[in-house]
Amino acid sequence: MSKTENYDFEPLSLGSTGAIVLMVQKTLNSLGYELENNGVFDEHMDEVVRNFQEDREILPLDGVVGVETILELDRLFSLLH
Repeated sequence: MSKTENYDFEPLSLGSTGAIVLMVQKTLNSLGYELENNGVFDEHMDEVVRNFQEDREILPLDGVVGVETILELDRLFSLLH
C-alpha cells in the first residue's frame, strides 16, 4: 500500500481558505517561494504552487495542492527542521 492511499487530505486550489492553506503558504515561504501568509489561496498562490510543482517535477502542473504536492512539501519541510 502506498503512502498516498492512507493520506486523508482534501486538495487545495484557487478559492480555498483556512489553516491548511496558511500552513502551505508558510511552508512554501520557508522553501524560498514568496507568498503572503493570509490563509487565502489566491491567483498568486496558484502561480507559486505551479512553480513549485514544475521545480519538483510534480505532474500535472495544475496549481492544485493535492496529495503528491503536499507530500513533497512535507518532505522538504522535514529536511529543513
